[in-house]
Amino acid sequence: MTARVVNKKEYIDTPALVLDLDKLDANLKKMSDFMSGVDADLRPHIKTHKCPVLAQKQVAAGAIGVTCAKVGEAEVMAKAGIADILIANQVISPGKIMRLLDLLNISGVKVAVESLENVAALNEAAKSRKTTLKVLIEVDVGMHRCGVATGDEAVALAKKIDALKHIELAGVMGYEGHIIFTFDRDERVKLGTGCMEELVAVKATLEKAGFPIPIVSGGGTGTFDIASKVPGVTEVQAGSYLTMDATYGYLNLGFEQAVTLVTTVIAVHGDHVILDCGMKSITSEFGMPQPVGLEGASLGSLSEEHGHLNMEGKAKLKVGDTVELIPTHGCTTINLHDRFYPVRNDVVEGIWEISARGKFS
Repeated sequence: MTARVVNKKEYIDTPALVLDLDKLDANLKKMSDFMSGVDADLRPHIKTHKCPVLAQKQVAAGAIGVTCAKVGEAEVMAKAGIADILIANQVISPGKIMRLLDLLNISGVKVAVESLENVAALNEAAKSRKTTLKVLIEVDVGMHRCGVATGDEAVALAKKIDALKHIELAGVMGYEGHIIFTFDRDERVKLGTGCMEELVAVKATLEKAGFPIPIVSGGGTGTFDIASKVPGVTEVQAGSYLTMDATYGYLNLGFEQAVTLVTTVIAVHGDHVILDCGMKSITSEFGMPQPVGLEGASLGSLSEEHGHLNMEGKAKLKVGDTVELIPTHGCTTINLHDRFYPVRNDVVEGIWEISARGKFS
């Protein structure tokens, strides 16, 4: 389905995701300026915006490549011309492994590993293609999802990799997501630094055992200015900084809220206002989305296609008015939409497809 062409913000069919280009540009510049002053590079995670145009803008602003969560996202980014991609997750099933190797024809793709079985399977598949795949050993720095738990486990896995001809060890990675939303700044610095020092310690153990480790990848938006300053960390995977959301806003990182959901008032019953957005267009697992410019108003609940806005006598709205909402979780909200409407001075400057949304693998 082709989106209807619009040239003014007021004509956008709702509910729709709008990008404020001035704020987006400011976020790009802020991150670029910051990273130019540290030793680490930026490899932004695109799982938030899932948009090739935005990934290209990040690379143009100095990012060395991108991070993806799965093969489907990497396929979209590679086809958009992104030359350096890290899949920061395990790729296990035979079908996904073959798709991963397909990408080596058009992009420099690396993938995280944590198990002997997965390494062996990747090597066999790469052997069948007469190619070599670069891998990063994932280290569990406290998230307790995937990753080796100790330096000794990393060395055992590195020895397995070294014995194989079609797998090349390129580095280590770890994500301190469990401490990202530690709202006390001093505590977040302490915890985030500790996580990255743990990752760097695994690198040192590997190098002592004779394995060069050129890449040490970690960090996120909440710790971009922490992880990047830990000696030995070579790249930071921050991604949400570009568009932001209300939850990251609580961390006072200095980035601007660039994405909002534009909705329309479809019913007014006193202070109870109904919007044309619901759980199918905006998510609430991190709390209710926040209305913009309506002091005292709050979103009370979401049903599938309706948002229940409580005005509490603070402002008057009528049917047909538009209301903008700030998502509390940008990643899952953006994943519900097919496109962004980039806007500057209330003029729509294009339609940017969210091509990697909903990718099943």
